[in-house]
Amino acid sequence: MGDASVVNSIIENAITKVRLFEPNSLIREKADVFVKIHLVPTDQLIKIERGVIIPSAYIIDLALIGPSVTRIKDYLNTHEGGPLTLGRRVGKVRNKEQLIINYINLVIRTLRFFNNYFVCRHVLDHVAWAYDEVMNNSAVIKLFRDEFRDDKEVDKALNELSKHVVAVITDFYDGLRSWVLNNESRRPSYTQYFVVNEVLRRLSTGEYLVVIEANVDYYYLGLLKDVWLVNTIVRLS
Repeated sequence: MGDASVVNSIIENAITKVRLFEPNSLIREKADVFVKIHLVPTDQLIKIERGVIIPSAYIIDLALIGPSVTRIKDYLNTHEGGPLTLGRRVGKVRNKEQLIINYINLVIRTLRFFNNYFVCRHVLDHVAWAYDEVMNNSAVIKLFRDEFRDDKEVDKALNELSKHVVAVITDFYDGLRSWVLNNESRRPSYTQYFVVNEVLRRLSTGEYLVVIEANVDYYYLGLLKDVWLVNTIVRLS
């Protein structure tokens, strides 16, 4: 992670966001615990041994996005046309493409800051929002505030967007895996192409965005940096 005082400031800010916007009263009451238990050290979920990803805990599946992933760009180039669809709220905004680009950039920078940790999707938006306030003078959140009437709607839009982005990435990787391993042809949608391409633009060689499905509707996102992997098309079962 970054500087301890800055990390603490971001985490406390994220806890405040949970208390303000979380609809579940029990979670609001335990917001500090809720945020902290969903920031998980990487080695509690996965380890890298001789270039192979080894689960450290029970994991249903994982998706791996990075410039070094086998044939990822070839698969991207087979994408279909069509509209960019990422949720009802974001779908209505004037410049949704730019909003999504800025959101993806914010998420990657947040995960890079929380180096060696995975962030559960259930707190990712609050942590990213807090990071943007503390480190970036709310530059990205201001763009959302320009499109949505109040911070409660901003929070709903972020939650909706993160759900769709996670689904897009996991579906894309599943298609890539089937294409590489089984020669099954399932072309990526334009939305998958758009999101994955934006992620790739922000990752360096040897850097990977990892999305781990740890339980039903429990996804953890993190970055692996400066790692060498023997196999980037991972099938756990």
